[in-house]
Amino acid sequence: MVSRTRFGMRKISRSGRLPFFIVLAAALAAGAAAAGVSTLLMKRVVTNEPEKPKKVEVVPVTFMYPLGEQIVNLVEPGRFLKVGIELEVLAKGSPEEGEKALANHSSGGHGEGNESSPPLPPVAAATKAELDKKRAKILDAVLSELSSSSFRELLTPQGKRELKERIKRAVNRFLESGEVQEVYFTTFLAQ
Repeated sequence: MVSRTRFGMRKISRSGRLPFFIVLAAALAAGAAAAGVSTLLMKRVVTNEPEKPKKVEVVPVTFMYPLGEQIVNLVEPGRFLKVGIELEVLAKGSPEEGEKALANHSSGGHGEGNESSPPLPPVAAATKAELDKKRAKILDAVLSELSSSSFRELLTPQGKRELKERIKRAVNRFLESGEVQEVYFTTFLAQ
């Protein structure tokens, strides 16, 4: 029931207010329900999407691995070669493998005077540990390549490059967690 007040305003009776509040409450409840349903659906859509793996940027790590000086007889009788060799190795191990290798392997190395060199990053530690473990096999393969060389071929720059490539291939056959990128001769004396 609508009646007029003394100032000309409309006055709603108390009985007329009840349907208004019911409609208002129903509208608010419907809005809240719609918001809740949309929130649940959005969460479901977000959680159903497969989680993309985090892309970890791996920076290639190279390090020098000394094989020391080797003296071998060449193919020709009476000829020998004295050569110092260092390998530039690209580490392919994961950081987790490297951490495991650091825990399992002493930091001393193989007695070639590495005390002054800085510690290797964890990624390279697994590769260095593998080189240390397979050192005897690697040296045997390198010595076989050196002793199968002739004096004549070692006198030319091309012959030295070919020997480096043969040494690189021979060592890479043994490596799983790294790869020899380059072979350097630190001493080279053929007689």
